[in-house]
Amino acid sequence: MNRAIPLSAAALLLSAAAAGQMNFVDDPKAGTLSVRDGRAEVLVYRYGDQLKEGVDPKYTRSGYIHPLFGLDGRVLTDDFPADHLHHHGLFWAWPVVKTRGVETSTWEVRSPPLRQIFSRWTIQGASLVGAELGVENSWVLDGKDKVARENVLVRILPADAGERRVYIQIVLEAVGGPLELGGAPDQNKGYGGLCFRGAPLFAGAAMSTDQGPLQADVVNTPFRWAKLTAKEAEVTIEVLPEHPGGPKIPWLVRASYAGVLNPSWPGLSPAVLDPAEPVRLNYLVRVRGGGR
Repeated sequence: MNRAIPLSAAALLLSAAAAGQMNFVDDPKAGTLSVRDGRAEVLVYRYGDQLKEGVDPKYTRSGYIHPLFGLDGRVLTDDFPADHLHHHGLFWAWPVVKTRGVETSTWEVRSPPLRQIFSRWTIQGASLVGAELGVENSWVLDGKDKVARENVLVRILPADAGERRVYIQIVLEAVGGPLELGGAPDQNKGYGGLCFRGAPLFAGAAMSTDQGPLQADVVNTPFRWAKLTAKEAEVTIEVLPEHPGGPKIPWLVRASYAGVLNPSWPGLSPAVLDPAEPVRLNYLVRVRGGGR
């Protein structure tokens, strides 16, 4: 784990549900693991198959965070929104994946399908100083062939001074042969990687970056961080220096129809992952109260 992400596993050995202490609530039937700061809900990691009522089963998905909660308990993310059924809260996916001689996607539903499937928990620890959640997923092609291993580590600090920090590391490693990841070059869109799909409250939100305020949606534009500020809440995603090409990489930022933050990696130029050569993507998500 990169040194930029605080908290050590040794500091997170005990899990407890006492008020004022980070803790977990597992619901195996729903396939969800909730993280709480005392009694306050922080986020829900969805490790089991998820499908919104009335939605085509082909959109079944797992391995993402929803809801991400504001400091007042408000839901900040959207899941299976009608305009983009493949958007899922705080998720990580790629529109173009080439493996085993075929082109598919973990972003949208493609044929043959490629799914991120839960394999095992690697870490679950919580204490007064924070919480640490680790999970290993398999990328499974057409329901049978494992083409990649995905290890995700989420580290959460207790709310302090009106802000909560959530550190996310995604480690990807090809299995059984090379794996190519990319954006959508035919649309001149380099999106892919970590993506925040905001709840409806972020439609029309103010957008700002380390380069200043944005007056309109942007794509393929390099920033270190980007932020959506609504009346009710504010969410910032920052690319950490250890990220490939970081900390300044291309972004997709939107607030026209919904709030979207996507530090886009690898962008329009594809990246090839080889077995035994993992790539590590590192981010910081900041949640604050709203107010413009």
